[in-house]
Amino acid sequence: MKKVWKKYHSEIIPIVIMVIVGSSMHFVRDLVNNDEVMKILGIVFPVNETSWEHMKMIWYPFLVTGIILSITKKNPGYFGGFVLSGIIDMLAIVGVFAIYQSFTVTSILILDIFLFITFMIFFSLLAYLFARQKWCQKALPVWIIAAVIVTGGIIYLPYHPGPGYVFLDNEGF
Repeated sequence: MKKVWKKYHSEIIPIVIMVIVGSSMHFVRDLVNNDEVMKILGIVFPVNETSWEHMKMIWYPFLVTGIILSITKKNPGYFGGFVLSGIIDMLAIVGVFAIYQSFTVTSILILDIFLFITFMIFFSLLAYLFARQKWCQKALPVWIIAAVIVTGGIIYLPYHPGPGYVFLDNEGF
């Protein structure tokens, strides 16, 4: 076990932090009881129960981890790996939620939590794999553009939701 920890601790620690931070983001709205403040916090934190809002819990931990690792390890591949994996994670989890909820017609909390944690771990490991690839390291402008577009969508769409499953909510702002 010590050998595994020694070899992989620099990858395990960020993944654990990502899962904790991402999960904790869900509860920020419970701490604030002011609609105007929630509209501002809604830029980063989920403020209602739409699937789209919950993508913030995935996106921001991936984005910030990619930025920190690319700077500290002096390798732009980490930024690209985490941006790409964050995008894939968001698409995959919305797809899986849509499929299982089409059968259950409701959300199952324990299953939602399990899927969130499992997907965060799996796609974080995938991000490390991508980060080591030359194609990922050489495409920094592509990853920056992708990050700006996704972040823009994450910020804009909660305030101007479109039609469809990912924007459905019975609470709203």
